Amino acid sequence: MFQSVGWTWNPITGCTHGCKFCWAESLAKRWGKPFNPQFRSHFLKDKMPNDGSWIFVGSTGDLFCPGMKDEWILQVIGRIAQEKGDNKFLLQTKNPFSFLAFFLELEKIKDKIILGTTIETNRAAPWGLAPFTEERAKYLSQMKTSGFKTFLSLEPLSDFDPKIMKRWITEIDPEAIEIGLENYTSFTTPPPEDKIIELVNWIDSNGFNYVLKENLKHLEGS
Repeated sequence: MFQSVGWTWNPITGCTHGCKFCWAESLAKRWGKPFNPQFRSHFLKDKMPNDGSWIFVGSTGDLFCPGMKDEWILQVIGRIAQEKGDNKFLLQTKNPFSFLAFFLELEKIKDKIILGTTIETNRAAPWGLAPFTEERAKYLSQMKTSGFKTFLSLEPLSDFDPKIMKRWITEIDPEAIEIGLENYTSFTTPPPEDKIIELVNWIDSNGFNYVLKENLKHLEGS
């Protein structure tokens, strides 16, 4: 899902945000499986790689979504705390307010984690139940101010206001940004290409590491 990561680790699956374009939820439905939050405790015994890359925690769910039990989150955090290697664990959520609820536990593993969120637009996002993108930007930037490393996914990117998006990115100051459009479905409103080029050029000129997904590769060098 993210080209910035080298591995995925899925001790949890499922999500309650109900994003209409979510590939994981649509795949679960196709297989006739529920997408409600689930904990897979046997994954806590997994042996982790030690190659210095990022490990995406919960690539088929959202560890911090409503409905994910506190005890599950604490067990995942506790397992990360046991790691002695150089990998970083990406904790990606559309509900970064929950980072504050687990702040003390996350503080103990600050050197092992990257905190991330997804921001599709700064405008109305009527395709799911996740918190407003303004709230996501606010709480992730608070974690950055508290000394945590951050990550930002601008996917699926919907039409946006460049001034606001640039301010949010500046405040979040992410280690990496991944940018892509909606795949397979058509619930969002894709931005004009000149607006995407403006944003990408600004991201590049300000020294942020970024990745353009396949559906935007044609804009490289524009």
